[in-house]
Amino acid sequence: MAQTYQIALRLVCEVLQSEQVDPANVQWLCDSIIRAGHWLEPIIVERSQGIVMDGNHRLNAALQLGLCRVPCIQLDYADPRVCVRHWHTGHAFEVARIFNTIARGEIFPYKTTRHVFDPALPVIAIPLDRLYE
Repeated sequence: MAQTYQIALRLVCEVLQSEQVDPANVQWLCDSIIRAGHWLEPIIVERSQGIVMDGNHRLNAALQLGLCRVPCIQLDYADPRVCVRHWHTGHAFEVARIFNTIARGEIFPYKTTRHVFDPALPVIAIPLDRLYE
C-alpha cells in the first residue's frame, strides 16, 4: 500500500533554498498564485533542515508575496518515495553534496538536481489568507 503524503505549514524562514531560480518563472508563479487565491502545490523539503528538494521557485514566490508560512511535504532522503538525480545526466546525485553545499551557505546552479517522488505528489488548495498568518 502506498504511503500518503502529509502537508505541514512551515515558516518560510525555516525553508532553505537549494538552487538558483529563473526570476521570470518566479514572477509567473506569483501572478498565478494570486489569481488562484490558493496555494496549489506543496514545497517538498528535507525534514530535518528544511532544504528544498522540489519547489525553489515556489519558495521565492512565497517570499515575494510576503507569506509567513508555506505548505510543505517533509521527507527524508532515505525515504523510498524519494529519488534524486543530476538534472542533465540523469545519474544518481550524491545526497551528501546537497547537505555540504547548504552547510557552506551556498546553493546549486539552476536545474542541478531533479527529485522524483513516487507516488506522485498531491494537488492542494490552501487559501492564501492562512499563509499570511
